[in-house]
Amino acid sequence: MATRSKSRKPRGRAASGTSAETPSTLHQIYLAGLGAASRARSSTPELFDELVAEGARVQAEKGAAAGRAVRRIIHDARAKVNAGVGQVRGQAADALEGLEKMFQTRVHRALTQLGVPSAEELAALSKRVDALNTNIERLARGRPAAAARPARRAGPARRKPTRRTVSAS
Repeated sequence: MATRSKSRKPRGRAASGTSAETPSTLHQIYLAGLGAASRARSSTPELFDELVAEGARVQAEKGAAAGRAVRRIIHDARAKVNAGVGQVRGQAADALEGLEKMFQTRVHRALTQLGVPSAEELAALSKRVDALNTNIERLARGRPAAAARPARRAGPARRKPTRRTVSAS
């Protein structure tokens, strides 16, 4: 039977950069700051004031750098979101255009099967009607007497009535 050796983390300082180390390190930094403040206050008040001013300057520099970093991150995030939105808009427009073409094709096919003339066919028919009207007007202007004369009635020709004789047999 094989035994597994358990690896143990050394107590005390952990490897740098781990999340377990962060609270301990922050606590040590806090304690060091309290110790430095205590010594500076007890030794000379001028040194304490200098350290406070230096701390304020460092905080202002780091705060400004942190603000710039945050603004840069926000700017980059906005740019990425805007690029993604633009890409999605393009895809949506392409999909909508495809649906529109498909719809037009199906409607055209259905209208053709029903025998409904297309816009081109109606336009051609309208041009033919206009040309016929123009020709009729031209012919009407050329024959004024024919237009004034009443038209003859079409129908069977009338015969004269004949007398029938009744034969007696």
